[in-house]
Amino acid sequence: MNLSESIKNAKIIVIKVGTSTLTYPNGKLNLRRIETLSRVLANLKNQGRDVILVSSGAIGVGVSKLGMRERPHDTIGKQAAAAVGQCELMNIYGRLFAEYGYTVGQVLVTKDIVDHAQRECKKLTSANDGTRHYTYRKRK
Repeated sequence: MNLSESIKNAKIIVIKVGTSTLTYPNGKLNLRRIETLSRVLANLKNQGRDVILVSSGAIGVGVSKLGMRERPHDTIGKQAAAAVGQCELMNIYGRLFAEYGYTVGQVLVTKDIVDHAQRECKKLTSANDGTRHYTYRKRK
């Protein structure tokens, strides 16, 4: 099975978007793109697929929402922008997905969680004799 067929037959779809996908170069939200993304993901759900949206644009969205002239460089500034941006993103995603009958939720992850998941994924990849099937399981 080639890559194109694997994608067409995938049961779980993971999409990662960030600031450059969610905003225009001037920092304002690209609502048309977010609406299109929401529609496409809802359609994938309608096909019976599990969809995971990884959205990492909270700081960029917060910078825009707060009217900051530039992205903060200090931790406190980044946290403030991310807090406002994450609320804005969840609000937008919630309204858009509700139009298609879906409820959204969020899982906040830290670098440690991501690093651990990457290590587990590498172990699974090695164990699968080169096949590119990634499976995450809850620990018992």
